[in-house]
Amino acid sequence: MGCVRALIDGHNAIHALRLKASKHEELRRELARRVLAVDPDATIYFDAKHAGPLPFDSAREGGVRVVYCRHRDADDEILDAVRDAERPRELLVVTNDREVKGRAAQLGARVSGVADFFERPAPKKRGEGGGGGYSPADFGLPDEIDTDDPGWR
Repeated sequence: MGCVRALIDGHNAIHALRLKASKHEELRRELARRVLAVDPDATIYFDAKHAGPLPFDSAREGGVRVVYCRHRDADDEILDAVRDAERPRELLVVTNDREVKGRAAQLGARVSGVADFFERPAPKKRGEGGGGGYSPADFGLPDEIDTDDPGWR
């Protein structure tokens, strides 16, 4: 199994974590800081249809990629990223939105609730034993899954 990369539903995560700040940009930066501690290869998607002018549509916050969705909902952008992925099983969609979770799982991605994602220990860096990244146990899965077993999901 390759490394798992998280796709975070940004505003959903901010709400679920009950983050507070005086400015919206501070909330986004705090979320990016927390995501970086768990998965430095993650991408956070924010709805930005009604946002004022932004100097860019995506950026990096301490290594985490941040995407501002100007023309579509962040949910749709996340699902398109899963749909377009060569190996969707290597993506972890992080949201508390049941519809997004269900659709992402149907497309082959792994899914996680916000609290569960942030309770995970930080992955090992590449080269630190075991190849780094997450293990199947991190997602409550056995090392091997028999997809012929109707109860595997």
